[in-house]
Amino acid sequence: MQIWKNGDATGVTPPNHFGGLNVLDIVPFAGNKFSVQVSKAPKGGGGEMHHHDHWSQVFYVVEGQLTFETGKEAFTLTKGQAVLFEPGDPHYTINNGEEESTTLVITVDEK
Repeated sequence: MQIWKNGDATGVTPPNHFGGLNVLDIVPFAGNKFSVQVSKAPKGGGGEMHHHDHWSQVFYVVEGQLTFETGKEAFTLTKGQAVLFEPGDPHYTINNGEEESTTLVITVDEK
């Protein structure tokens, strides 16, 4: 068993993310095949179009809303909704809402 108590820690803005988006590792990748992050995006915050070669990611919206673009479609998720991106799936995110968005991001290393 492992316990993490870093919920009050300060997160970071990862490379290729913008507009004040802040990501906090709740369960870091170190020593695991997965990670759990809390991502907070103020209005206009998000991440540039990218994909992951070996990672699957689930985005679960806890508060607010988050818009996703895949290059083929765009959709907005609200509180209680989720999306799964498999390795190689392109995705872009932006908070077009008026309030901060809080999203739980679970990443699994498929390698």
